[in-house]
Amino acid sequence: MTKSKKIIKSVFTWIVIAIIVVFFFFPIFWEFLTSFKSSQEVISSNQTFRFTPSVESWKTILEKGFLRNLKNTIIIASCSTALAVLIGALAAYALGVNFKRRKMIAFQVIMLRMLPPVSVIVPIFLLWKAVHLTDTFLGLILIYIAFNLPFSCWLLMQYFKGVPQEIRDAALVDGSSWSKTFWRIVLPLAKPGVFAVTIFCFIFSWSEFLFALILSSEKTFTLPVAAAGVLRMHLMDWGALSSACSMIMIIPLIFVFIVQKHFVRGLTFGAMK
Repeated sequence: MTKSKKIIKSVFTWIVIAIIVVFFFFPIFWEFLTSFKSSQEVISSNQTFRFTPSVESWKTILEKGFLRNLKNTIIIASCSTALAVLIGALAAYALGVNFKRRKMIAFQVIMLRMLPPVSVIVPIFLLWKAVHLTDTFLGLILIYIAFNLPFSCWLLMQYFKGVPQEIRDAALVDGSSWSKTFWRIVLPLAKPGVFAVTIFCFIFSWSEFLFALILSSEKTFTLPVAAAGVLRMHLMDWGALSSACSMIMIIPLIFVFIVQKHFVRGLTFGAMK
C-alpha cells in the first residue's frame, strides 16, 4: 500500500470516528446546554448555540430536593456496588479456580442476571413489604446486589481464570493459604477486571428505575425516580428535566473518566490473556 493510500485510509477512518462520536454525544451535549437556558429560550422555536446562560432550571430542581435524591443515589449505588463486587469476587475465585463443575454453575449464575426485572417485581414487593424493607436504603441495596452479583461473579471468573496457574501453585508451595493467595496475588493481578466490573455494577445501580420506583417513597427516592417526577401531563418543564438528567450523568461520567485507564485494560484483559 502506497503512502498516499495510507493517508487517505487514515483520514477516512478519523472522519468515520468523528461522525460516530458526534452522533452519540451530541444529544448529551445539547441536553447539558438546555439545562442552562431560561424557560423562554427552552421553548423557543429558534434554537441556537448562542444564548444567555441561566441557572433557573438548576434552581428549580434544587428547590424540589434533588440534593437529597443525589445523596440517596450515592449511598445506595456505592454500597450495593462494593458488596456485589466483593461477594462476586470471592464466589468467582471459588467457582472459577477451584470448582470442577464451573461451566454449569457459571451458566446458571448468568441466567439469573438475564431474568427481566419486571417479571419479579410483584413478588419482591410483597416480600419486601412483609419484612418491612420498602422505603429503606437496605431494601434497594439488597435488590441491586441480587441483580449485580450474577454479572459480577460471571465476569470475574473469566479474569481470575486468566491468572496463570503457575503463580497460584508457587504461592501455595511457599506456604500461602488459599485466602492469602486470593487477596495478595490473584486479586491484584485481576485489578483491571475488578475496575471494569465495578463500573458496570455502579452504572446499573445508579440508573436503575423500576425497583427504585416500586420499593421506595419520597424519603428514599433516587435521582432517576426524582427526574421522572418532573414530567407533567399538560405542562412539561424541559429545562428542569434537562438539569435533572444532567445531574444523573455527571457523577458516572466523572467516575468513568477517573478510572478510564483501568476500565479499558479491564475490557481487554480477558481477550489478551
